[in-house]
Amino acid sequence: MSDLIKQDNSLSTNRLFDQIKTTEQESTWWNNFISKNTKRGYLYAVKEFCQFLGIENKEDLRRTEPGHVIAYRDFLKKNKKSDRTISTRLSALSSLFDDLVISQIMSTNPARGVKRPHIEHTKVVTHHLSEQEKFAMLEGPDRTTLPGLRDWVLLSILFGTGCRRSEVSQLRVKDNYTIDSYPILKFKVKGGKENEVWIPTALQSRINEYLGLAGHGDNPESPLLLTYSKNGLGDGSMSSNAVSDIWKKYRVDSLSTPHSSRATFATEAIGRGEDLIRVQQTLAHADPRTTLKYNKATDSFKNGVAAATRI
Repeated sequence: MSDLIKQDNSLSTNRLFDQIKTTEQESTWWNNFISKNTKRGYLYAVKEFCQFLGIENKEDLRRTEPGHVIAYRDFLKKNKKSDRTISTRLSALSSLFDDLVISQIMSTNPARGVKRPHIEHTKVVTHHLSEQEKFAMLEGPDRTTLPGLRDWVLLSILFGTGCRRSEVSQLRVKDNYTIDSYPILKFKVKGGKENEVWIPTALQSRINEYLGLAGHGDNPESPLLLTYSKNGLGDGSMSSNAVSDIWKKYRVDSLSTPHSSRATFATEAIGRGEDLIRVQQTLAHADPRTTLKYNKATDSFKNGVAAATRI
């Protein structure tokens, strides 16, 4: 099988195996995923693997051996891919080969025993901001203009709820309402679920101010945060990339991203003693252990109980 490794490092050659969707069982495996991000990431991993090895059809793919997966892993390391990226790419391959084994197309999973980089799972890598940095960003937008006011509300939602950039970009006017006088934002979260978050009154006031000046508050189907261009009002919903662009415009820490607001929110909430389950529910995490990974506090030892033990 060593003849299969052609090591096309340019990744530019056209291949017959260009889309997983051109195969049979591989197509079923790929379409079974719900998350668009997972589908996109796993598709890229398999295509890159095939391009690296010179695999041109599904028959060659199904002849993969552990040595080929190891060669691909080392190729990623040589190209200075992060440990997390390498682990994710190998997970994609392993998932595909597992499916082919279950379907009795392959006898074994060649990626199963391949060693992956050690990933520290106890903390989220995302950079978080100090309270001073957070308020410095919130002071950045020019609130005398509609785009600036929109940016202020956007940053306020990110810092005030810990939502993801995709979640804030999908908000509609109808997703902001009250329940028993409590102001609510309803986010569409991972897995196609919805998450109602009770928001601070200060955030609701900012949303009301923006909707009043922008004039679209009476249209429930309108995006909550409108897009703007040099020619004035834009159309359509704000994209996740647009959220990132706005963040970059006001960020005070070059290492931060929109996801940093999520880490900042979780760290502050846990640091002031909020119940972990409540923080988990607000962030829409399925597992509280995921929520704990977002805690960036450096003095977590202060929450320990050993110091109070009588000896």
